[in-house]
Amino acid sequence: MPSQLALLGELLLIAGEKLDIPAERLLRTIPILGGDSALAAPFIAFEEADPPLSAVEQAAMFGAWIACTQPFPRYNREIGYLFMLAMLKEAERPWPHFADDAYAVEARFEELETRMITAVEFVDWVCLRVRVAEEMEGGPTA
Repeated sequence: MPSQLALLGELLLIAGEKLDIPAERLLRTIPILGGDSALAAPFIAFEEADPPLSAVEQAAMFGAWIACTQPFPRYNREIGYLFMLAMLKEAERPWPHFADDAYAVEARFEELETRMITAVEFVDWVCLRVRVAEEMEGGPTA
């Protein structure tokens, strides 16, 4: 897994692109390091998890965290989803693409934001989709 700083940099790049704000400007306005860092909070939870979270669980938790805490001025749902996909790609874990993806993914994130489902239920949904994608590709990846 990439370093915390590398992942936070990737997140700022994704958010900057989606928000049409330079990542450097976001870096100056959103604290990412130290005790004041809202964006570092998920990493603290990852380190304290027992048993340790898998790469898929971490990606899903970070996507859920962004959607629920909304650290950016807008587009948090989309940023959370894009960052989750980037983390899955970095971990070399597949994400399936189905015909109803636009609706299904949007609906699941909306349920998460409105607390119709918990973060744990969201993580379970992401893990199931990744398992389906692995089976479609011929078996689970290491």
